[in-house]
Amino acid sequence: MKNLKMSVAAMLLMVVSLGFSQETAKMGHDHSKMDMSGMNMDEMQMAPEFSDDNLANAYGHYVHIKTALVGSNSNEVKKGAAMLSNSLKKVEGSEAAGKAVKKIESAADLKSQRIAFSSLSDEMAVLVEGNLKSGMIYKDFCPMALGGGAYWLSSEKEIQNPYFGDKMLKCGSVKEIIN
Repeated sequence: MKNLKMSVAAMLLMVVSLGFSQETAKMGHDHSKMDMSGMNMDEMQMAPEFSDDNLANAYGHYVHIKTALVGSNSNEVKKGAAMLSNSLKKVEGSEAAGKAVKKIESAADLKSQRIAFSSLSDEMAVLVEGNLKSGMIYKDFCPMALGGGAYWLSSEKEIQNPYFGDKMLKCGSVKEIIN
């Protein structure tokens, strides 16, 4: 019975992956080469699905920035910020988020990018709230970030702190679930 459940789950995952890969190819993203060998079905979580394709695209670029900050990769942060800036132009009510991402684009160093990321995270939280069709987004918080604490959004429950990178990767906790 367990093998049957795993087989059915694997087939469903393949069908969903095929549709997802076609969509991500349109957006210029290819995550098909990600190593998922260490994950089991219980650990996999549904990626958030948005009611607005433009917001979905923008959120993908936000995650790109967050991941680059976790890896302390300033150049990737700038690339992600440029893509997010362009995609936010198509999202209604995103002016404040657009201003916040411009600060990341013009930041001179990783520390400045992380400071600007806090404002961007607050504005992205406003945009995604109430706009999910399925899945969830975790609103995480690090009490030690930026001298008073800071939030960020994540599609995974596991904490990966963008404010400290590998220095304090697991510092923080989930404060809210947006669904």
